Amino acid sequence: MRINTVERITGLTPKAIRLYESKGLLRVAREENGYRNYTEEDVIVLKKIKLLRSVGVSIADIKLYLFGVVNIEELMDQRKTEIMKESGIHSEMYRICENIAQNDHYYENDSNDVFNENEEIVTEDSGEVVVGIDLGTTTISAVVYDLRRKVQLESYTLAHNSYVVSNVFSEQNTAVIIEKAEKLLYHIIKCYSNVVSIGVTGQMHGIVYIDEDGKAVSNLINWQDKRADLVLESGKTTVELIAQLTDEAVATGYGIATHYYNRCKNLVPADAVGFCSIMDYFGMRLCGKKTAVMHASVAASLGLFDVQKGCFMLEKLAHLGIDASFLPMVTRKNEMVGECRGIPVSVALGDNQASFLGSVDNNEDSVLVNIGTGSQISAVSEYCPVAAGIEIRPFLEGNYLICGSSLCGGSAYETLERFFRSFAVSAGLQDVPQYKTLNALAWEAYQNGERGLKIDTSFCGKRTEPSCRGFIEGISMQNFTPSALIIGVLNGILEELYQLYRLFPCKKNRVIASGGGIRKNKVLQKILEEKTGMPVAINQVTEEAATGAALFSALATGKIAYCNGFSEYINYD
Repeated sequence: MRINTVERITGLTPKAIRLYESKGLLRVAREENGYRNYTEEDVIVLKKIKLLRSVGVSIADIKLYLFGVVNIEELMDQRKTEIMKESGIHSEMYRICENIAQNDHYYENDSNDVFNENEEIVTEDSGEVVVGIDLGTTTISAVVYDLRRKVQLESYTLAHNSYVVSNVFSEQNTAVIIEKAEKLLYHIIKCYSNVVSIGVTGQMHGIVYIDEDGKAVSNLINWQDKRADLVLESGKTTVELIAQLTDEAVATGYGIATHYYNRCKNLVPADAVGFCSIMDYFGMRLCGKKTAVMHASVAASLGLFDVQKGCFMLEKLAHLGIDASFLPMVTRKNEMVGECRGIPVSVALGDNQASFLGSVDNNEDSVLVNIGTGSQISAVSEYCPVAAGIEIRPFLEGNYLICGSSLCGGSAYETLERFFRSFAVSAGLQDVPQYKTLNALAWEAYQNGERGLKIDTSFCGKRTEPSCRGFIEGISMQNFTPSALIIGVLNGILEELYQLYRLFPCKKNRVIASGGGIRKNKVLQKILEEKTGMPVAINQVTEEAATGAALFSALATGKIAYCNGFSEYINYD
């Protein structure tokens, strides 16, 4: 059938229909005269697309559903989570998503044939592109980045729902994470014929045990795991024993502390010959390798690692009975792990380093402030001693990242939002997110010169004082208002970061701000400018860590050059 008939049946405009075709959401046959010939199946697909778009599902996410990367339940769960944050559980859009998920027989995916190994589905007209994958704690993110135009072509985020253990032991199903990441990556490769490299990053500190064939023989024991804080038969915790035996501090959740606890309790899998991070394991799987190669930026997150020398502290590890042969190989170079379907795959980069790489275009003059659920401030430096509470981490090209992190950060604002929401519900109002109201109150008060209460937002403690908690000072009859409370929390979040920045051995002259916590909050941006005395630029890149991983892979393959930031794309005709 012709496009005008499809337009009448679906209610879509020809422009919309052609857009969905250009984005690869359907493949329309053409007759000898060049006219498109739409089938009944094409019409069904377009009706599905129209309904999914009506509830705000992105084109990229619809593509993942149509190509079998996610099913309709997963797609609707993800969209409902987004709607919850936007307008609450009682919104009409949320109800429609529930109905779509419940009537999934209409949405049974008959498009899985696109995963035919020998079939290529090119949906974008672009130059050479790189792909970055970020294996996060709760989601897998990916970006497709056009090197010549320096733009993101697409970005994806999938929930992996992989938790298998909660409370003290925090583990995730390794196979679930890897399977979803592989499906997402292979989908991208099929959609782009000109992928020149693949980069990987992900959640730090955690470990996966592997056997002699390079296969995982354990869950991912992630950074949230608290087993190293449990008291052992000796009367000490694992982290206390490590400090006693090595004279080094290793935090609970770090891979070395986790592994040492497992050794003490005979929990190391019998067939394990080593361990690595989840992103290193992903790289091994993609390239068919049996041993892990770990970048120093990741290795440093496991503990007992000499950042300046770029290697594990083998003598001190020997005091714990940990043999060097059980550790992954470490590299400080920007090198490749191998190839996946003929495409080079770079060694995984640490997520903090990848986020910096994906956000900052000039290392010499910029400090990065990231505020999401947590908050962090980072700047590039040469190697130097740092104060307590500040970390120095391996970066690239012989440089290091100076980092300060707050344990609560952006979660303080989430806590405040829950406070106001619970009051609204108790007053008989709907259970809907209050962020828009909070932001509006803060902006009006800020414009009127109000600067809020003095609030310490270290609600979860500090790295140097884990047991300390936040507080409010100077409450009076006049200043105890909702807007003063809101501005006070925002100011407290940034004050903690600013005090960390004051300890930095290097100083910069501009701020790059990233993360959803600050991107949508004008008051937070203004306070940041006032507090630092520097201009603030808002990074508009989505999925910064995945973007940085993609750029790192391009650097490793020589597609781009690097000198205090990335130069022009090179190596093209």
